Amino acid sequence: MLEQAFEPSFLKRLDNLALGIRRARTVRLGRRALGRVRGAGLEVESFKDYAEGDDLRYLDWNAMARLDSLLIRSYKVERETEVTIMIDASASMGMPASDHKFDLARILAAALAYIGLGENDPVRLMSFAAYRGRPIYRLTDFVRRTESYHGLRPMLTEIQAGGQTTLSEAVMHLLNQRRPAGVVIVISDFLYDRELYATALSRLMTARYEVKAIQVLGAREAAIQLSPGAYRLRDCESGQIRELTLTPAAVEACRRRLARLREELQEFCKQHEIYYAAAIGADCYDDFLTKELPRLGLVQ
Repeated sequence: MLEQAFEPSFLKRLDNLALGIRRARTVRLGRRALGRVRGAGLEVESFKDYAEGDDLRYLDWNAMARLDSLLIRSYKVERETEVTIMIDASASMGMPASDHKFDLARILAAALAYIGLGENDPVRLMSFAAYRGRPIYRLTDFVRRTESYHGLRPMLTEIQAGGQTTLSEAVMHLLNQRRPAGVVIVISDFLYDRELYATALSRLMTARYEVKAIQVLGAREAAIQLSPGAYRLRDCESGQIRELTLTPAAVEACRRRLARLREELQEFCKQHEIYYAAAIGADCYDDFLTKELPRLGLVQ
């Protein structure tokens, strides 16, 4: 399935898409976004009266000749925005295996990276998980042109789902690099308590990152198709084994629990102005990229 992310026919369908990045926002000097800076640019935005200390290179000499007035030109300047795509590589992303949920996460990450590169924004991938309590991260270098897209292939093909979820630790690892604030896209099943993702995503927002959350779920997983009966279950992340008997009421309770987790995530994202989308079923990825994400504004 992942091989399709590098086929010319698939990439051609993505060529007319762009990441929905809120570039036009007021930011501190030096932040890499679409800002209003005096001097360097192509599109004149406004004029202001000259004040002592202004750079004389940006005087409007035509205005001075016509109006006998000293005016400084301000320009609208577009700067590149760094994009980091975080892939949850914990064990739950690989379960159930027949759902190909981790394949779905990887092909979405690849496609979004390609779309970002089409805008000449620097893009990198980051996977995160933990083994025996030790966080494991894999982080590519930034690539900046669509010609470099295939350089992301080794990481995408080599990472495997296993271990525990470490979203909070991964976000701290990212912030400790002290990069300019940009865009972070988190791809995960988000099947954990609200406090875990709320802390991580809030830290990114506090650091002025623009955050997008994509929840991936398998088709069987989302439907919770379990027959009543006796089960011996092993937690795929902790390894803990539990024996239980599922009644019809218990199966329905599981469905309600999943629905509540999804609703809580959507509500959190809405409250914090985080773009949210849900991709359910590995077979949906093409329509999800070309129809659902544009509808939601994650891509344009």
